[in-house]
Parts: sequence; C-alpha cells; structure tokens
Amino acid sequence: MYPYPYSCYHANRFYHHQTSPYHHYRQYPPVDETTFIQSVETIQIIARDASTILNKLSDRTFAHQLMTAAQQGNQNEVNRLMNSIGISSQVNTSFTPTGIELKLQNSTANGQCCTLTMFLKWGN
Repeated sequence: MYPYPYSCYHANRFYHHQTSPYHHYRQYPPVDETTFIQSVETIQIIARDASTILNKLSDRTFAHQLMTAAQQGNQNEVNRLMNSIGISSQVNTSFTPTGIELKLQNSTANGQCCTLTMFLKWGN
C-alpha cells in the first residue's frame, strides 16, 4: 500500500524526530509587517495599472496597432504605445509570435518591491 518499506506511522515518527529538535530551539526575530504592508499597498497600485492596461488592450484599434508593431519587431513602437496608456507603473514588454509578456513594476525612489507579470496570448 505504501511505496516505502515502513508504515505511515513510522514515516511520521521519523519526520517528527528529525525536525522537532530544531524547531523548538531556533530563534526568530520579532515579526515586523511594515515592509510587507508597503508591498501589498504597492501591488494594489500595480494591479489597478494592470486593469487599465487590459481595458486599453481590449480596444480593437489599439490592439491592432500593438500587434502590428510587434509583428514588425518594432520594440520602440510597442514601448511608445504601452507608455501612451498613462499608468504610473513601469512596464517592460517582450513579445513572440504567440503572445506578449507585460511585466509591471513599481517605479518609486524607494526601490523595487513588487512585480506583476502577465502573458497574453495572441496567436498559435
């Protein structure tokens, strides 16, 4: 029944004895959620920017312009189109014949904390 030569009870007992001594004696620093909360607040801004991008990409005229520029390998035009959307996040784009990858990052002076990556398929 079990792929191991011992029962589930023995496997759990072995695991317990191997990890328990280290768990009880390890000291962890006090939890400070400040940086995490700042990251959450930043990613919420990035997520709103992602929604703005998706709304713009659903415009057929804009989508056609973007796909045409990508098909021609015109990275500068793709960047110009993406920057014309008017969001606060930094957007890095890369594309292949099958789709486009959009990597959104915060663009604050405090440094980068958060990245949201989307891949949108546009071909087979």
